[in-house]
Amino acid sequence: MPRSLSEVKGFMDRARLASFVSVGVNNEPHVVPVFFTYENGKVYVQSDRGSVKVRNVLRNDNVAVAVYSGEEAVIVRGKARVVESDEEFVRRIRDHVSKCGLRIDEYGRDSLGIPLFDKTVRCVIEVVPRKVMFW
Repeated sequence: MPRSLSEVKGFMDRARLASFVSVGVNNEPHVVPVFFTYENGKVYVQSDRGSVKVRNVLRNDNVAVAVYSGEEAVIVRGKARVVESDEEFVRRIRDHVSKCGLRIDEYGRDSLGIPLFDKTVRCVIEVVPRKVMFW
């Protein structure tokens, strides 16, 4: 288990799956499994632009991300935003493709035909931690 912030990066780099928690309508939690990347203390999640989690983040930026590996976990509470910069969007999608080992075709689509690099369809959520807990 990571016992300090300095150990978090290695843990986050090894883990692949997380639970992303946003505040839904009527202030109810909305929890979904996500693949993620981690860089410079921030968590990045790619998503369909019209997803419930994206709509929730646009309405209320309070989120949590719980990352598990075996019996260890890192829980991040923070503020989320949708990445707007084209350059950063492409960089984060490339990071995601690399970490998850996704195969993409010449049009930037994954094996399900999802156009990962099409910003009108996809987006990246950045989570800036306010609190990080180890379990």
